Amino acid sequence: MNSHRLLLLLASLSLAPSVSRAQIIRDPANVAGSTADPTSAEASAKAAQAYFERYRLAHLQSARGGSQPGKCDEIVGKFCYWYDEHESSMPREPGTITVARDTLIRRLDSLATIAPDDQWIVAQRVRYLVEAGRSANALVAANQCQVGGWWCDILVGFAQHALGQYVAAGRTYSAALEKMLPRDRCAWRDLTMLIDDDTRQDYKHLPCGDPKRTAYEDRVWFLARQLYSNPGNDSRTEWYARMTMGYMLQDAVSTHQFGFDDDERELMMRFGWPVGWALGGRDPRTRLPSIVSAEMVPAYRMIPPGYVLNNPPLSDSTNWAVQLAPVYGRYSPPYAHNLRMLEHQKAMFHRGDSALVVLAYDTRMIKPMQNAKITAALVLSNSAAVKDYARIVHDAPPTGVLTVTAPWGALLMSAEVSAPSVSTVSRARYGVSPPFAVGTRVTLSDLLFYKPYGSFPTTVEEAAPHAHTTERLRADEKLGVYWEAYGTDPQGETMNISLTVVKEVGESGFLRRQAKALKLEHQSTPVSVSVQDISARGTSTSTRSLELDIHTLSKGAYIVQLEIDVAGQYVIRADHRIEVISP
Repeated sequence: MNSHRLLLLLASLSLAPSVSRAQIIRDPANVAGSTADPTSAEASAKAAQAYFERYRLAHLQSARGGSQPGKCDEIVGKFCYWYDEHESSMPREPGTITVARDTLIRRLDSLATIAPDDQWIVAQRVRYLVEAGRSANALVAANQCQVGGWWCDILVGFAQHALGQYVAAGRTYSAALEKMLPRDRCAWRDLTMLIDDDTRQDYKHLPCGDPKRTAYEDRVWFLARQLYSNPGNDSRTEWYARMTMGYMLQDAVSTHQFGFDDDERELMMRFGWPVGWALGGRDPRTRLPSIVSAEMVPAYRMIPPGYVLNNPPLSDSTNWAVQLAPVYGRYSPPYAHNLRMLEHQKAMFHRGDSALVVLAYDTRMIKPMQNAKITAALVLSNSAAVKDYARIVHDAPPTGVLTVTAPWGALLMSAEVSAPSVSTVSRARYGVSPPFAVGTRVTLSDLLFYKPYGSFPTTVEEAAPHAHTTERLRADEKLGVYWEAYGTDPQGETMNISLTVVKEVGESGFLRRQAKALKLEHQSTPVSVSVQDISARGTSTSTRSLELDIHTLSKGAYIVQLEIDVAGQYVIRADHRIEVISP
């Protein structure tokens, strides 16, 4: 749970137009009403906890610069939230506070042996152990809990999540939810805070307890995972951990100015709990120093946009941008302090009722990964988004080729390379579909670019080991292109094949690609190959490959387009983008 870079978080909003930093100090004298017996273990624990929080407040260091931005990223009630992941403002925690926390933990340890069934004591014990970076001890403490119902389960799940035991945490939290009353279970599963306005309109029409609502929530969390190749679902257990923290803060002294009210709770639920505190500037309303809180960073969008949730296979890579505004909730995975785009090439091939997807990747330019053990994965799911089809390779090479078979049709692809030891992830996530063709007998696969190796591949298995691991290609090397045509006449038929390279111009994105595919743009063709061929005999699949000499191309982006003309149907096309770089 420790962070080396922290997020400037809150600023209070007054009725005046100006916005100041937050004063999020809570008066410890008003804690919890103290209905407990003053001689009880719980009363003693509350006194020790209140003393520590007063001590923490009195010994905070001043923030190192940092300023209120001109606008809020989000307004939550009376608070202005903005995101800044640059390491500039938060000081290290003073050693005196660390010592005081350790003293509190020892006191809670002692009192827990006297009252192992006191839910307040065991919760604070687990909370402060995790805060101190002693999550393994927190799990031991949680397992010693003797409170009835689901209370001990959520504490165990909280500690397991902090340890990165996401599969175990998911099972533990699921067991806790099964023990809850329907009303409580619905509150724990509620996604309202994390989804965008359009999605929320549809979601609110699904009543609590409706199986459709449950299925929808499960599907959202399935898609929200930061790494599809990770076991478990840490995005979901992070949400449950925040729910657990909410219970921990309800009846305890903290630096939250308004006693952890609804606004402060919403901030915590959407963006995580603070992991650091510092003194800010003076609040003009109270004439007291303000308190700046900090969350873990970098923190990424927690739930994809509604239009992605509705049909993931149609999503583009920009739809999965981790800072795509507006961001309703954030999560900072401990394994992804660096999240990079993955250099890669993909191609999709038809195999009966299945799709074979080939991925070639390259991580050599990612410095943190250069001396680290990495895991490479290709993960696919269809529009139902309830099951993964994956190939995962541990201790993988820095460049490589992965293949996965999944149901035929439009798919969501997540290509992932991770290096947990250096908290670095390289990822490419977007929808993949076969080339567009409707009402044609003959259809095409994607184009797979490979490095020529002395012979022409006749199967994808022969081509894949030689696949280019990036779409950025050197102009001084020939470009091999492999593809497959499906539905050709097994008796053999004439196919007029044209392979051209055109300069990429005009608007970017989906519309540009569609214009290329529909032949709406006519550019000069500095590289072009045309041949008349006969389809494969004895089979309805014709595999072909050609090599292109691209040394005449200048630096820039190009579209490689394949056209095949067979009798009785319109010309079918497949295209693939490349970027030519200097030798």
